[in-house]
Amino acid sequence: RSFTSLEHTTTGTAVVLALEDVTRYLRLQDLETTNGPDLRVILTDQPLSDDWHVWDDGELVDLGPLKGNIGSSNYEIPISVDLGDFETAVIWCRRFSVGFGVAPLESPSA
Repeated sequence: RSFTSLEHTTTGTAVVLALEDVTRYLRLQDLETTNGPDLRVILTDQPLSDDWHVWDDGELVDLGPLKGNIGSSNYEIPISVDLGDFETAVIWCRRFSVGFGVAPLESPSA
């Protein structure tokens, strides 16, 4: 699904990939966003919106630091995470508590 810009212009897509061995990844494909301090990739239970600040208000899973603000990269989703509990993937600036971009989650694909 395509990213929607929040605090900074963000383009690209977020796709959940499921491998045969039950490993799952969030793939950020053709991502382009502004570089920033302490950018994280998170999954949240917050519904899609254009609010910059709500993304850490509910349940979230931090998949780690953003590997690059331009290009494609994969982030392993822990097996304990029930994706049915999460609605969005967010590029999150932890230092300033704002989202740079958000994309709705979709069902895993192989």
